[in-house]
Amino acid sequence: MGRLPSQRALAATLDRCENAGHGGHAPIDEVKELLRLCRDGKVRLPEQIARHGLRLIKSKEAKRKLNDSELWLINEQVCYALLDTGEIDEATMIVKALSKRFPKSSRVLVLQGALCECCGDYDKAEEVYKKILEENEAHQGAWKRLCCVAKGRGDEEKAVKTLKEYLDVFCTDAEAWEELASLYLSLSMQKQASFCYEECVLIQPQNPSYHLKYADSLYSLSTPSTLHLARQAVGYYSVVLDLTNGSSVHAKYGLLCCLDAIRSQGRGSSSRLTEDEQKLAAKCARELEADYQEKCPALLAHLRATGILPSGT
Repeated sequence: MGRLPSQRALAATLDRCENAGHGGHAPIDEVKELLRLCRDGKVRLPEQIARHGLRLIKSKEAKRKLNDSELWLINEQVCYALLDTGEIDEATMIVKALSKRFPKSSRVLVLQGALCECCGDYDKAEEVYKKILEENEAHQGAWKRLCCVAKGRGDEEKAVKTLKEYLDVFCTDAEAWEELASLYLSLSMQKQASFCYEECVLIQPQNPSYHLKYADSLYSLSTPSTLHLARQAVGYYSVVLDLTNGSSVHAKYGLLCCLDAIRSQGRGSSSRLTEDEQKLAAKCARELEADYQEKCPALLAHLRATGILPSGT
C-alpha cells in the first residue's frame, strides 16, 4: 500500500509530460520529476525517458538549473533508455561525454560495455566487464552484464553458470534468482526453476508476484503421484489472494486448477478435497464468475467450459 502514492505521482507526472501542449516540450521541472520518480521506483519507461530526457540534457536552460551530479546522473539514465530503444548514435554521444568526464568510473565502463552489447560486439563487452571484475570482483553490475552477454550469444548454459557464481556471493538478490528461474525454464529445468522461485519468496515474502510464480511452478510439477505439490500450490495461491486483497484472477485460476487436478487425477483418499478446500474452491469460483460477469461477460461461457469450476457454483 505504501507504494501507491508514488505510482499515482508517476502516472500524473508522465501524463503532464506527455500532454505538454502542441510543441510537446514539457517543462524542465516536470521532466526532472519524471526521471527522478523512475529512478527511485526502478521503473523502466525507455521511450518516454529517451524522448523527454534527451531534450532535457540538450537544453541550455536545463544545464543552468541542474547541479553537476544531477546532470550526469540524468545522462546515465537517458543513455540506458536510448540503448533500450536502439538509438545508438545518441547513446554513443552520451557515453563519450561520460567517459571524458569520469575516465576511471566503473559505472561508465559498464555503460560502455552495454553500448558494445547493443552494437552486437559481445567480445568487446565481455572484455570490458572482465576488466571491471579484475579490479572489483564484487561489482554486481558487471556480473549481471556478463550474464546478458551470454544470453545475447544464445549460450543459456553459460548464462546460468554466470548467475550461479554471482548468487554464490549475492544470495539475497531476488531479481537475480528470478532471472535464473527464467533461464532454467528456457532449458526445461522445472525443478531448478521452482527452487529459484522459492528463494525469491524467502527473500521478499510480501511480494505477491513471487508467490504466484512459485505456485505456478509447483502446479506444473504436480502429477497424480505428487499431489502434495498441488496442495502446496493451493497454499501459495491463497497467500497471493491475501496479499492482493483477493484481486488476482491468476491466483484464482491457479487455485481452481490445482483443486481440479487433485479431484480428477488422484486415487482413493488422496483425491478427496477437504471441507476447507471445497469451501475455498466454491468461494474462488463465485468470485471468478463475478469478475467475468463484471468485466468481460462475453467470455463467461468459456470460463464455465474449462471445467475447473466445481459443480454447484
